[in-house]
Amino acid sequence: MSHKFICFLLPFLMGAVTVFAQDNVGDSAPDHTGKVFISLQGGPALNIYENAFSYRDNGRSADLITVQGGMGIGFYFSEAFGLRFQLGVGTDAGAANTRDTAGGGFYPYQFKHANFFVDAVLNLRGFGNRSTAFRPMLYAGIGGASTFGFTEANHPWQVIKKKNVVPGFRAGFVAEYTFDSGFGLFADFCGEAYSDMYNGLQPSKEDQERYEGYGGFPWDLRGIVSLGMLFYF
Repeated sequence: MSHKFICFLLPFLMGAVTVFAQDNVGDSAPDHTGKVFISLQGGPALNIYENAFSYRDNGRSADLITVQGGMGIGFYFSEAFGLRFQLGVGTDAGAANTRDTAGGGFYPYQFKHANFFVDAVLNLRGFGNRSTAFRPMLYAGIGGASTFGFTEANHPWQVIKKKNVVPGFRAGFVAEYTFDSGFGLFADFCGEAYSDMYNGLQPSKEDQERYEGYGGFPWDLRGIVSLGMLFYF
């Protein structure tokens, strides 16, 4: 499971490097306090489910990288603290578990998702109500996802579920630059975690007892890197 944690934490490591690489320029900037913003973003997502190993074993690791996008609206109570509500859509890749079952076959499938999150945002340069053009921010939020449009995995005995609705949580880092006009650009590094049914596979108690270790990791994880634009008004 160590590779899953590494992939899950990678966005935060990248974000930390970005923070320390910044100098103190750009301290004259529009005041964000009391401002509403809207945003659009998109980029690649890495799907880190229990059976991602099967893509690697079959030389198809790149298929685990899919495309996602989102839009959001938020509000800053001060330069340091804000809230963001965000909707997202995208595609996902999974595979039925076969390492210890069904003769080791490879049974990939795809599906779609629509998710929503409410995030608390902390601007690391906003304490003391300090306004800066460059804004390194941490965020964490709760929400959920609806997954649907599952393709047939053709597994001999494992059934892929349909139209799941599952809870989730996430955390991430945003590097944002705002221009005097209120227009801004940003990079978003995010890790998302959903309950195990997100990818349509949740082993029964009998499966877990019959195949040692089959229960897998209790969360379905996604690592996401997005680029986006936003506007304050």
